[in-house]
Amino acid sequence: MPVGALAVGRDVTQQRQTEEALRLAASVFHNSSEGVLVADAGGVIVSVNPAFTETTGYSEAEALGRKPSLLRSDRHGPEFYRAMWEALAAEGRWQGEIWNRRKGGEAYLEWLTINRIEDHAGNPVRYVSVFHDITETQRKDERIRHLAFHDALTGLPNRALMQDRLQHALERAKREGSRLSVTFIDLDRFKAINDGLGHDVGDMLLQEVAQRIRKRVRVMDTVARIGGDEFVVLMEELDKAGDCACLAQELIAEISRPLELRGHTVQVGATMGMAFYPEDGADSLELMKCADMAMYAAKAAGRNTYRFFRQEMLDRTSQRLELEMDLRRAIALHELELHYQPKVALVSLGAPPGVEALVRWRHPMRGMLPPGDFIPLAEECGLIVELGAWVLNEACRQAAEWQSRGLETRIAVNVSARQLADGDLAGHIAALTANHGIAPAVLEIELTESAVMANRETVARLLTRLREMGVTVAVDDFGTGYSSLAYLRCLPIDVLKIDRAFVMDADRNEEDAQIVKTIIALGQTLHLTVVAEGIETPRQAELLTALGCDVAQGFLFSRPLPAKEIEEWLSGLK
Repeated sequence: MPVGALAVGRDVTQQRQTEEALRLAASVFHNSSEGVLVADAGGVIVSVNPAFTETTGYSEAEALGRKPSLLRSDRHGPEFYRAMWEALAAEGRWQGEIWNRRKGGEAYLEWLTINRIEDHAGNPVRYVSVFHDITETQRKDERIRHLAFHDALTGLPNRALMQDRLQHALERAKREGSRLSVTFIDLDRFKAINDGLGHDVGDMLLQEVAQRIRKRVRVMDTVARIGGDEFVVLMEELDKAGDCACLAQELIAEISRPLELRGHTVQVGATMGMAFYPEDGADSLELMKCADMAMYAAKAAGRNTYRFFRQEMLDRTSQRLELEMDLRRAIALHELELHYQPKVALVSLGAPPGVEALVRWRHPMRGMLPPGDFIPLAEECGLIVELGAWVLNEACRQAAEWQSRGLETRIAVNVSARQLADGDLAGHIAALTANHGIAPAVLEIELTESAVMANRETVARLLTRLREMGVTVAVDDFGTGYSSLAYLRCLPIDVLKIDRAFVMDADRNEEDAQIVKTIIALGQTLHLTVVAEGIETPRQAELLTALGCDVAQGFLFSRPLPAKEIEEWLSGLK
């Protein structure tokens, strides 16, 4: 083959390769999902692809011969475009987010990359812009950011955003020497409405309350929902605390107005606590804590009111926390002990019908503490279940020890409502008595009226099981709660204990005497043993005897005594 022919063949092959490359580039250009705009050195559009038209709304004919400024929105100032062209001149490339406008006038956000194409001499000949619409992506990101810092139900800032704004507000207040306040708002009776009428009504109520709070505060103030039915208001640039007091009164009145929700007329109250910078704290967490404590002080004062933070609130909270930690340690380190108070049969002063176990705390620093100093705390913080379990076990252990020495007496143990609701009390007692080798009949379980009435069906089943085991069941503090003849008649109860509040003045107060007489008569009618607590004088004992009371208990006969001393006291009656 001639040499010339080979050269021609090679040229044709290279041409075909070039043409194929151009066809491929054209195909990519036209089929790309990203918009492409090509401008000449003067910035005039010379080519656009279909994706450009789809995104911007401008056809190829409408775009060619014009400059990219036809897409310009009013979202950026001249300095933005100046910086863009400076980057292109210096680096030959610019990349970033830019707001442009479609043909129909709608602004959209795009991610844009512009590259400068140069000739062999380094002079710009083309500018190629490649972009894609990221408006929807940005909306989703903004939605995610919004959800991260706002309450989904009310649209208010959440705890994280409130703390962030409070931190910035504190920094401003420190710089400017101004004051600010944090107000905690807790809705009264919300749980009853939410549980009784349904969560949808509860949600509507929260949304309405949020709107009422926002309408009552200034535009510059922040209202947040930090969880459940708790709201927080941040007020800056305060002149005096009285401004907050006025706001609190207005908010209480506004929130308390009746609401019509799903055919129901509902009404809630509001309890508020306020703390101030710089008086009550210098950082956000401290101010939030102080406002929270003030709110709980307002709850203790009767709800539907407000309180300013006071230092003694923090002192009481610190003391309570310290006592709670000490009590947890006391249970673990066996600093608790049981004392026993005998019950005396009024008709015959022979062998007593039993003793009541009363827990005492031998505190390493404060000495011997009576139950009134720590039982309410144990109820509040949930330790009452663990404490009650210890008391039951210790009473069974002591009964077994006395039994081994020939001293048998029934031991009454107080059981809280939390113990009734927490697990299988009857099964627990059965296991304890079996483990200590004593009969369940050695135990008497004392329940308050409120504990019995809290869940009558469940309690009735439990008391029936205890009765079948041989455990005696007593209702303590009778007369201070429901005092319902219906539940006395239906529940398996053996003993009624008249509250000491009626006994202590029965010999001097005719009304108390009549109450005691009525309870005794009720007990006799239902064939229940009646026990009078708190007898301290012979006159009280004589009156109770005359009224027909079966059993007495009080300081007249004996104070609660340690196990060894009560054992000696009981042995002395033989």
